[in-house]
Amino acid sequence: MKTIFALSIFLICDFSYAQEVFTAKVDGSRSEGLLSSQSSILEEQQKGHCAIIGSVIDQSSREPIVKAKVTLLGTKFSVYTSDDGQYTIDSVAEGIYQIKAEANGYEPQIVNNVYFEQQKKTTGFFTLQKMQQEPPDFVEVEQQPRPIEGNTPAPKYPEVARRAGIEGTVWVKIWIDEQGNPRKAVLLKSDAEILNQTSLDTAMKWKFKPAVLKGKPVAVWVSIPFKFKMSKAEIDQLKTK
Repeated sequence: MKTIFALSIFLICDFSYAQEVFTAKVDGSRSEGLLSSQSSILEEQQKGHCAIIGSVIDQSSREPIVKAKVTLLGTKFSVYTSDDGQYTIDSVAEGIYQIKAEANGYEPQIVNNVYFEQQKKTTGFFTLQKMQQEPPDFVEVEQQPRPIEGNTPAPKYPEVARRAGIEGTVWVKIWIDEQGNPRKAVLLKSDAEILNQTSLDTAMKWKFKPAVLKGKPVAVWVSIPFKFKMSKAEIDQLKTK
């Protein structure tokens, strides 16, 4: 059974601007000191101060998730959620960032192009999907997975194989998850190595109605044969060359 986490993010920016105005004439080291001070102020104006405040919860139970890691990629900022699922990252400069959320046993996800802007609030959302274990080779089911019509493309016939007149069948074992999506494709048997990769790639594009046990979808392996056979016209054309 798959568990999904939801991560809500709230972005708050608070920018500080220098009020000091330099009008007096200065010279020598005094001038250098003021120029340095002005440079620091300009850097501070450009940098700004933003904070991310959010939480990580279990979408099904709505319970907080403890020690989920939230990282602002490309920076030193990385925090873990507390016992109540809350986290805060502050003192972040203005700019565009990637934010990553991950929890033990779950596939990490990244939100791209999160813009930290003056006096703006930005919200973001993560769904963390639990890493699934491969099902055993045999799983008891009441209903086998069924390919969905219109979502079973044929593999592309490699042109090199076609020109060489190579035909054959490639058997591929596919791991179908509870949503009917292929998670992994494994080569079982093949009549010609040149046909293997296109068969594996095509298997990952198929969509299924998932297998069912006791009224609930379950993950299983299925075996699919991909057949490569040339038309008579193609074979005749090869013979004339």
